[in-house]
Amino acid sequence: MRGSPASPQPIACVKSVGWSKIFEAEAQPGGRVETLISQGYRVDTGATAIAARYPIFTALARELNLEIVWTAPFLGVYRDGQIHLLQLDRLIGSALRTRLLSVWTKLRLFRLVFDIVQAKARGMLSYDDLRKAAPLDTESARDYVRRIAGAEADTYLGEPITRALLLANADQVSRVELMSGMVNAVAGRLSTLVGGQAAIIHALVDRVGPVIVSTPVTEVTETAAGVALRYPGGDGSEIREEFDACVVACPPPSAAAICPQHSARLGPLTEKLRFTKAINVAIGTTCPAATPAFLVQLPIDADPLIAMIIVENNKAADRAPPGHGLVSVSWEMSASAAWIDRSDAEIVERSLQAVFKLFPELRGTVDFTYVRRWPLALPHTQRGVYRAIGEFAAGLDPTARIQFAGDYLSQTGQNTAVAWGNRAAGNLVAHYG
Repeated sequence: MRGSPASPQPIACVKSVGWSKIFEAEAQPGGRVETLISQGYRVDTGATAIAARYPIFTALARELNLEIVWTAPFLGVYRDGQIHLLQLDRLIGSALRTRLLSVWTKLRLFRLVFDIVQAKARGMLSYDDLRKAAPLDTESARDYVRRIAGAEADTYLGEPITRALLLANADQVSRVELMSGMVNAVAGRLSTLVGGQAAIIHALVDRVGPVIVSTPVTEVTETAAGVALRYPGGDGSEIREEFDACVVACPPPSAAAICPQHSARLGPLTEKLRFTKAINVAIGTTCPAATPAFLVQLPIDADPLIAMIIVENNKAADRAPPGHGLVSVSWEMSASAAWIDRSDAEIVERSLQAVFKLFPELRGTVDFTYVRRWPLALPHTQRGVYRAIGEFAAGLDPTARIQFAGDYLSQTGQNTAVAWGNRAAGNLVAHYG
């Protein structure tokens, strides 16, 4: 799921003698896929769930013998002091019955649904070629929903979806994100990994070998014989090492800085595709919140700072100790940028205001808090970005010794990260054995 957050992802290098090295700039592998275990709580501080349209990610999890469980089928939208529930496995019926929207707005939304179905049928929402989405990438999600279905639909449907997916208000993202998110929602329920989303990282590390952490690669260049890497040694020296090929799986700003031979192509993408900041606050309680929902979306008129609250114990039973509850408070991107340097105490206090507004029964029950700041979080897919992403992806050379991967190369999410990692590795296997 895209809605929660990326620290730099790894650079994987291979040699024909049958071994490889994986370099990670951060102190632990995984980037935005991170699970904190503390006081009996399991906190997914970044990526939080698996959408039904994540077949490549799901296949990898099953290959690694990981257990996948369904989240609770309910999501909520807060309006006028009430959480209105929608049931993901019966979405159309619950959407028709809900009092979240007026009858007139529901009727107008049929045009939006028709647009999405038509775009999907034409392949315009495909993971593989986002150039096909370019004709849709002409207005913000807010402008699109208001034009089609009015302000009520934007406030209580469109904006909660964009805030849940990208922690961004509807005027800050492309309509492509909204349409893709609604396709995911209609596809069915969400799921998650037993043990936390980072279980897939631990399993991959066990499979491919150790990761060289806290080692930021400073340069990647193609040579006559392969690829040369520069990175810091343990004694402060610089090491230069040659490999047959490599996969650069870090965000475009980092990739552009370390891959000078590709700066002409990465530069324009970096200028267009910015990355947001994010704040995620985990709050453990001695009793669970009184809701069947696993996620509650907050429109901007309900809370301008907080985008959504995930009820983690409704996402998976192992996220909180028996009888306890755990919620994760995800901040909107502009609010995150404004608050990211404030103290933990201030951030927790403001987060608790949002939690107690929705769940007053949790007052006096808090026994655990944790603040996670993400200076580099989600790709900001504002209007026009998908055209730039599509052009960059289309220009990637499958025979190149330097391959690029990452969740920025299509609709942001764990499935995209795995899909492009597979594609990069497959290209190297096909051309270099």
